[in-house]
Amino acid sequence: MKIGIADLPWPFLAEPRVIAQNGAGTWHDLHTLMTEAGLAAPGQATTMAATLSRLSALGSSGRKKLERALGSAKQPISSPALAAPIDPLAKILLTEGRVALARSNDQLPAKMVVGFSKFASACAAPGAALRLPDPDAHYDVEAVLVAVLGKPAARVSAGEATRSIVGFTLMAEITNRDMFEREWKTSNNLYAKNQRSLTPLGPSIWVASPGELDPATEITLSINGAVKQRFAVSDFAHSIANATKAWSRTVLEPGDMVALGAAISKPRPGNEVDSPIAIAVGDRIDVECTPIGTLSAAIAG
Repeated sequence: MKIGIADLPWPFLAEPRVIAQNGAGTWHDLHTLMTEAGLAAPGQATTMAATLSRLSALGSSGRKKLERALGSAKQPISSPALAAPIDPLAKILLTEGRVALARSNDQLPAKMVVGFSKFASACAAPGAALRLPDPDAHYDVEAVLVAVLGKPAARVSAGEATRSIVGFTLMAEITNRDMFEREWKTSNNLYAKNQRSLTPLGPSIWVASPGELDPATEITLSINGAVKQRFAVSDFAHSIANATKAWSRTVLEPGDMVALGAAISKPRPGNEVDSPIAIAVGDRIDVECTPIGTLSAAIAG
């Protein structure tokens, strides 16, 4: 089962409409399905964070009941446009640092989880036409796997961190490299990493536990159809559980995200394993992972 936020006309100030996709590829209103299946009350909040919290609390039997209801649901939503599947107040914490992959050809893997934060306002919808804020600057992109929390996590163990995760999505993490080089001198990267609506997120959230994600699962980044990055879940220097455990020091809430990418912050010249990939106007970006789907965007200007 995959869930997303429908970018549909909706009453002003109404909560986002969370929808779910069944195995046949059709989309349905998730809150309606959960209510009809006795898994949610009519008056309950329907925000993405509240929905993820309820999905996390269902357990395997409740999840199967919901999937059966979704599989037999009628009156699908026809070809909905999807928004970035994130609550406006959610935190995104990316585990990166000097070396992110265990098989790095640059230097030894990082010994501690480090990285940076990204605001929800920096995220763009799947399929977005992106516009570079500074057309004279250099920008680059990396593929990122994102773990989505369904339960609070505050200074938890690795096992508790695993149980807090309710699903996964994808990110095409875009950086203003010129601004990054200036910020780097102050040990900062907040501006370079958080330019508004520049980082695609999605296309949806695959509802699954970390145990359902095969370590051999690959994530690829393609630019104009040519694969530029390819890595597996097993390649990360820090596991999803350990990265989530480390970031739980900040206190994670349902809807927050812990992301793991392929690139490193200061790659050496000629490093093809961990380097961010340069992008320019006219480029098409695709981040793909088989169980999650394909996140696409285009650099329009």
